[in-house]
Amino acid sequence: MQFGLQFVKSTTAEISRNEIDGLTAFLFSRGWVKASAIEAALGFDERKIRAIAEASEGMIISGPGCPGYMLFTSAAQLPDVDQAANRLESQANRMLLRAETLRRRAKNLIAR
Repeated sequence: MQFGLQFVKSTTAEISRNEIDGLTAFLFSRGWVKASAIEAALGFDERKIRAIAEASEGMIISGPGCPGYMLFTSAAQLPDVDQAANRLESQANRMLLRAETLRRRAKNLIAR
């Protein structure tokens, strides 16, 4: 399988150091926190929360199927971290397969 991947940082949401610091401070010693609780407390919508988590360089644990967002500290349970990473990898693999399928369909249309 060969993919023409170009990884580009998202430009849709500019994330500031203050936003990362604000969310990490909010998550400190709280365990898993749902996006709705973060939105109510900090005013960030779900898309912004995801972007902040992505920009946190691994300090904020989250991913598909996770019960919310959690700060990665020494108190974080290894199974939580491992499950979040596994879910992200699984999602990435599914997205890559979907992209490959789209490219293959496009090539077939062009070849006709």
